Amino acid sequence: MIVLLIVLIVAIAMGAEISTFTSAGILAACGVIAVALIVTSSRPAQSAGSGTDQLDGADGGGTIPGHVANLMILADACVQREEFDRAEQLYRRAVDNGHVPALGPLSEVLYELGRDDEAAYYRRKAQEAGA
Repeated sequence: MIVLLIVLIVAIAMGAEISTFTSAGILAACGVIAVALIVTSSRPAQSAGSGTDQLDGADGGGTIPGHVANLMILADACVQREEFDRAEQLYRRAVDNGHVPALGPLSEVLYELGRDDEAAYYRRKAQEAGA
């Protein structure tokens, strides 16, 4: 798609005469490719046959929806921006979905928010789970 657009832009910049029909065709092809990319990227991530991602937890894992990885990425970004309330919400959603590795970061965020007792509870759960 990008290559098609670059070819069109370079051709126009060099003064090449391109028919309206040709340029419309190139733009239409780019539109079709863009829609296909959007549709395929909006589907949940699938592992071989299971449709879910595997947990790395010491408790044997289990399976979790692919969206949990996105929750973790967003939560980590919130921590970097010191948006601890939002990070807590995201880490909790990951924990609620059974994502054991989210227990440790959740406890750290709770410490940052001054909720030491709750943070200690999640720290213990993380240690027990081997996270």
